[in-house]
Amino acid sequence: MNQMRWVLVLLAGSLVAVACGSDQSSTPLSSARIRESAVQIAATGCRAFEVRGAGMMVGDGRVATVAHVVAGATKVEVRGAHGTADATIVYFDPILDVAVLKVDPRLAPPIPIGTAAKGDHGTVFVYRDDAPVEKAAEVQRVVDIRTADIYGAGKHLRPGYELHLDIREGDSGAVVVVGDKAVALVWATSNQTENRAWAMKTSLVDDHLSASAAVDNGQCT
Repeated sequence: MNQMRWVLVLLAGSLVAVACGSDQSSTPLSSARIRESAVQIAATGCRAFEVRGAGMMVGDGRVATVAHVVAGATKVEVRGAHGTADATIVYFDPILDVAVLKVDPRLAPPIPIGTAAKGDHGTVFVYRDDAPVEKAAEVQRVVDIRTADIYGAGKHLRPGYELHLDIREGDSGAVVVVGDKAVALVWATSNQTENRAWAMKTSLVDDHLSASAAVDNGQCT
C-alpha cells in the first residue's frame, strides 16, 4: 500500500488487510441526533470490493471524511439514517488526508465543527454490519503528526490528536464528537500499542464546506 505500514495502520477498506453550515442552536444535541449525522462511505473503482469508511455531515449537504477512503474512486456513495445518495468529491487533500463530499442535504442533519483539548472525552460512530455503533474516545494529547501523504511520499505535518480509541479496518473517516461538536477525523491506528489511534482536526475542512464543483481525487492508494 505505502511506506507507513511500520508505524501506522491505515483503516480504509472494510476488507483491506492491516497494511495500510452547521447547527447554530444553543441547545446541546442529543446522542440520537448526533448519531443521525453519522454516515458510512462506500467507494468503488479501485478494488474488486467496496472500500468503506465513515464520515459525518458537518455542513448543509457536506460530509467530512478522509481522503484515502475516496482516493481514485470512480463512484462514492454515502449511506445515512435517511437513505443512500451518490456523492461528489468537492475537496480532496492527499497530504492532510481530508476530503469533503457533496450530497443531498436531506440525507443527514449537520453538526457543528469544534476543537478538543487533552483529557476531553467524546464518542465516535463507526459501522458494524452497516449500522452505526458508538464507541468511547479520549484525547490523550494534541499533536502535529509527522507522516507521509496517503501515497507514502514525503514528510508532512498533520494537526490533530492522539486518542485512546478502539477501532479497526473500515473505520477511517469516523468523526470524534466532543460535546456536540465534530472535532476530529480518525485516520490511523497504531500497530504497536493497543487502543491508540490518530485523528486530524475536523477544522481542516472548515474553509471548504462551500465548495460545490467536483475535483480530482487522485489515484488509488
